[in-house]
Amino acid sequence: MIRTTMCLCRECRIEVEGDPAASALCSCDNCKRRTGAATSWSVYFRDEQVLKREGPLTAFARDPGLPPGASWFCATCGSTLCWKGEGGPLPGHTGFAAGCFNDPTLPVPTAAMNCAQAMPWAVFPPDCALFAQLPAGVPDPLS
Repeated sequence: MIRTTMCLCRECRIEVEGDPAASALCSCDNCKRRTGAATSWSVYFRDEQVLKREGPLTAFARDPGLPPGASWFCATCGSTLCWKGEGGPLPGHTGFAAGCFNDPTLPVPTAAMNCAQAMPWAVFPPDCALFAQLPAGVPDPLS
């Protein structure tokens, strides 16, 4: 199955093949700022599942004080579509803003990270594993 994610203005598109390796929520400050939402929903695909990138995608490199990585966003409308980071929880994977797929067949998130930073009214899926911070062994990009 080919899945297509696209930005708000539809100028940027990225095609991936198959199902994501992970589906998760995050309430860290970085994800809140990246999305403008109280919690971000991300899906992760193996790098070899990423088939095609089109449109005016622009990279934003993380601050020098954080682990190396970058986010790609549409140069026209500003929508963040994907990101990669070194030393993250899923090496060899690309993270995507799940909502940009507009695909109801994407899996329900199975983990919620940084719940200690979540809004007090946030509600997570019933079978979702909740982590106050990033799980052990996963470097926190904000520390």
